[in-house]
Amino acid sequence: MKCLTHAGGGLLLFVFLGIGIAKAQQDPLTSQYMFNQLAFNPSYAGINNNANVTLNSRFQWQGFEGGPKTYTFTASTSLVGGKVGLGAALINDELGTNKNTQGQLSYSYKIQQADKTFSFGLQTGFMTVKVDDSSLNLKVSDDPFFQGNTESVTKVNFGAGVSFMSDHYFVGFSVPRLINSKFESGNINTVYERHFYITGGYVVQVSPTIKLKPMVLLKGVKGAPLSADINVSALLINQLWVGAFTRNFNTYGLMAQFEFMNAYKIGYSFEMLSNGTEGNGLLTHEIMLSADLAIFSHQSIFQRFF
Repeated sequence: MKCLTHAGGGLLLFVFLGIGIAKAQQDPLTSQYMFNQLAFNPSYAGINNNANVTLNSRFQWQGFEGGPKTYTFTASTSLVGGKVGLGAALINDELGTNKNTQGQLSYSYKIQQADKTFSFGLQTGFMTVKVDDSSLNLKVSDDPFFQGNTESVTKVNFGAGVSFMSDHYFVGFSVPRLINSKFESGNINTVYERHFYITGGYVVQVSPTIKLKPMVLLKGVKGAPLSADINVSALLINQLWVGAFTRNFNTYGLMAQFEFMNAYKIGYSFEMLSNGTEGNGLLTHEIMLSADLAIFSHQSIFQRFF
């Protein structure tokens, strides 16, 4: 147990050093990351010693034509008596004529001792950046400067992450893309920078029927301010999560997740941008469906907090 506790302390030190080395944030946003971090941390694969499938749909800036839409599907399972995890993620991110698709395969190895788990993960995958000008709705259909071209570029990348978890707290650090990728082809000319993710959370029993869980997600990329997502949620009568969050103190939102049979979750969140810009007041909606499954003999279903 001392070994894992020291590992957790070392991870925390590594996490806060990582902040100092972290162009604008480019990865898709999500407000319901609390129960599924596989999309940005490969060490999360199989960490809860069961199988999981999750679908997340995010519709950003409703009322603004061409606003971002993000669809994320993840699946993972533990193997080899819970020591190994495998995962897969598919992410489709749309903004106007830009459509980015990511596919990821993850592997994790876990060291467990009592209620503590240290997990190290690696991933490989691809990203396709696509510009589809043919989807534009032009007021002048015979514009000679508009060709209606569709172009795409695909790059392969690799990522890594570590997590330390107990029954009541979680901390993680990950770099889902270790290599900066430059996409060039016709109208496409962009560089996707290396991003750093830091997560941490803690569960407190405040009454026999209420648990409180503060959680934070920090995201850094070279040349841009650190992004901070701060969330505080409460579990009521072991079935309903309700919470509030802020992102960089210029976006605020509320969320609710209903949990039943300790295995299934239905979540909804909405957020509003409030920073005095032109997009002030635009709403974002996010829907999440998740299921924990016990498909192997070593797996079990239980109420989890991370």
